[in-house]
Amino acid sequence: MSVAAVVVSYNRLDYLKKCLKALEEQTRPLDEIIVVENGSTDGSADYIRQNHPGITLFETGANLGGAGGFAWGVEIALKHGHSSAWLMDDDAEPRKDALAPLLEAMESEPRPGFAAPLVEDDKGDIVQGNLPTISTDPLAQLRAQKLGGIALAHATFVGVLVDLKLAATMPLPHADFFIWFDDVEYTKRLARASFGVHVVNARMKHPNNAGVLDMGGRLYYYLRNQLWITRLNPRPWSLTQRPIFRLAELLVLALRQFRVASNKTLWLSSSLRGLSEGLLRLPTARRPGELLDSLPSDKRNRLAAWP
Repeated sequence: MSVAAVVVSYNRLDYLKKCLKALEEQTRPLDEIIVVENGSTDGSADYIRQNHPGITLFETGANLGGAGGFAWGVEIALKHGHSSAWLMDDDAEPRKDALAPLLEAMESEPRPGFAAPLVEDDKGDIVQGNLPTISTDPLAQLRAQKLGGIALAHATFVGVLVDLKLAATMPLPHADFFIWFDDVEYTKRLARASFGVHVVNARMKHPNNAGVLDMGGRLYYYLRNQLWITRLNPRPWSLTQRPIFRLAELLVLALRQFRVASNKTLWLSSSLRGLSEGLLRLPTARRPGELLDSLPSDKRNRLAAWP
């Protein structure tokens, strides 16, 4: 089985150095490391070219957000013919033996759509914001139990290993999400088509970013993307999972944000834009191959030439 790591990088060179070092030291060597460089201004691209010439570097030329970066990463991994893709941001640092148990789960039968690790901070404490959500599907739990794991409804892009054969049958991660919940939406799709499994003996280190109260302009993405997830994953049998109930919950959240917002004008514009766009439009779905087709032929041919 061929596996590629996909790292989305933006202006965090110190973190990126640690991430790449950890990837290159895995006990199960990677077949390829793909870095999607999102227009950093801190010299990240030059650092990769000078110090890691074997890494596949794709420069987007602009900050496409994590969502846009992972869309490109999955696209390139598919084009290069890999069986699975290990997705992470540049501030993730896998333990040296993290990949092996994830890959063992992915190579088992029944084959999961994704395998997610346990995410810890520098102190070894579990990062609550990166805890995956346990599936309530009994059949999925039985399948995961055969692999010695726990079935998941969705997970984050902090070290999740994705089955690319399954990924090839559906749209890429939605680049329009930009930040927040693109991973939830994408792994929900994978779980619906198969099942996800939590592999707790695979460990990732990641900063604990909890405690930020004022979302500022990011409130726009939070509100919009939450509504998008609800609309893209309709559950008619669940009253609380209908868009009207989600809208009510998000209105309460927006009002709570008003109390802590340092810029009330920004709060108002972010709230209005996020709620209205979440209700009135949906992200553009792009199938595998469409992003590569959008490139100039010379750049497309260079990417397709791997290895």
